[in-house]
Amino acid sequence: MAGLLHIPEQAVHDRAHAALAILAPREAKGLDPTRRAEIADYLLGQQAAGERLRTRTLLTRDAGASAWASATARELAPLGGDLPEVPVPAGAPASGAQERVTLAQVAASAPPAPAAPTSSAPSSRRGGAILLAVLLAAAVVAVILIVSGGGSSHKKSATTSTTASKAKNEGTFPLHAPAGSRSTGKVEIVSEEGKRAFFIQAEHIPASRGFFYAVWLYNSPSSALPLSKSPPVGKSHKLAGAALLPSNASKYREMLLTRETKTRPTHPGHIVLRGRIALG
Repeated sequence: MAGLLHIPEQAVHDRAHAALAILAPREAKGLDPTRRAEIADYLLGQQAAGERLRTRTLLTRDAGASAWASATARELAPLGGDLPEVPVPAGAPASGAQERVTLAQVAASAPPAPAAPTSSAPSSRRGGAILLAVLLAAAVVAVILIVSGGGSSHKKSATTSTTASKAKNEGTFPLHAPAGSRSTGKVEIVSEEGKRAFFIQAEHIPASRGFFYAVWLYNSPSSALPLSKSPPVGKSHKLAGAALLPSNASKYREMLLTRETKTRPTHPGHIVLRGRIALG
């Protein structure tokens, strides 16, 4: 994953752990960060056999750790996937001789977390997490297809079907370069549970030496909104990435890919690619 996204392995690790922490923030607050990191690695399948055994033992003895693992399992359940077992905490009621349940069973049987009194944040968090997971899957497939020059039709079809079942495609829009440039690109907009996100691809763009690429929503020089900073672009001269869109994205008519040298640019720099977008 780090190689595909052109970021350090530690950055992938940290982002995954941060994502898990916001899925069940109340349970995460009461858990020691080191212990939470260990359980996160367990849930994500990033441990060796000995480490998995140690964490499973921890979950049978620590009610707080088990509570966070179970709450996170409920949030991850809509994504499916091959997830590890969550041990039943010591003293918890068990069915017959059964001592452990899978994450899917926890999600199906455990009572839902209490709703916040004046906020819909849990639903919003889940929608954003699912949407970004869908986009990440799409981004990985897109990068693999671009780099390798193609893939099996079976794998491509299966991924397309999975993505379609989780998010609505609001359109794919071409990005054009200024006259004389070979750069090409496109942006795909998807939505789910009231949230929108974009997935951008670009090819034949200069390697980012001494600058970085930024994505903007744009109407005019005085009406522009920076969205995200791209990972470094190397000798492949290709870029692919995804992020959530702000709630006011529909107010903008274009999306730009620019070259920036300032850490916090206040207006777009040199435009590498631009294209009109239409959001309902």
